[in-house]
Amino acid sequence: MALGTQTRLPETITLNDVFEAERHVVGLILAEPATYRIIAAILRGEDWTERLHRGVFEIAGELAAAGRLITLESVLPRVSDVGPDGAPAETYLAARIAEAPPSSQAKPLAQRLAAAARARHGPDIYDHDLYAWAFEQAQRLRRGQFSGLDALNLAEEIEDLGSEIYRRLESALRITLMHLLKWDHQPEKRTRSWTISIRNSRLDAEEVLERHPGVKRRLANGVARAYRRARIDAAGETGLDEAAFPAECPYPYDDIMNRAISWPPEPDAP
Repeated sequence: MALGTQTRLPETITLNDVFEAERHVVGLILAEPATYRIIAAILRGEDWTERLHRGVFEIAGELAAAGRLITLESVLPRVSDVGPDGAPAETYLAARIAEAPPSSQAKPLAQRLAAAARARHGPDIYDHDLYAWAFEQAQRLRRGQFSGLDALNLAEEIEDLGSEIYRRLESALRITLMHLLKWDHQPEKRTRSWTISIRNSRLDAEEVLERHPGVKRRLANGVARAYRRARIDAAGETGLDEAAFPAECPYPYDDIMNRAISWPPEPDAP
């Protein structure tokens, strides 16, 4: 897991202040692209504390350098697909555009973020010993020593934990989809091991969804991302050209999880 810089800020600039300022600046970049140059003259990529916000800022810079328009549509494919609230990035960023402050606020907001970045301490144990850092943070939490917590790094680590849960779901869906593609495109080579793989990966996906129902918000995106990789994997395992498989996922979610795949195959079954 990646660690950010140490994060204690002066009492006059709280972590919530920083997060809210970032939300406003991101909204301005997407709603009023002309403000990007004002903001970029003040901020650097490492000054941001939230990965989606930082991604928007960096991609906007690449688009501006290439002479391309900075829009939600041009930014979305190249940033994280989930917002800091766990909602899809598109929904989160659309809200930031709708709530963007006046363009006159671009410079003071960027200056506030830059001041907060300068106030952060330099690297310490957090950058070179994750194991020791984790136990230290756990002790401080148990003792109620909240002022001594490394809040931004904690937030990033917790976010990474959520991302790992999502990756487990996507992996289970990928394995299921790969074997469904093989089952449908090479029926003469069907084996019992394929049915076992499908059953196990379905159970893995079900367990993730049961234990972590919040990840359901990303289910549609998870299926789409899993299918892209499943298509590549199926081509590799079957020897068929990738173009032999549909470009988009051909299976409704109910089929992915519940379609009967029996062994031995029933003569008239798909």
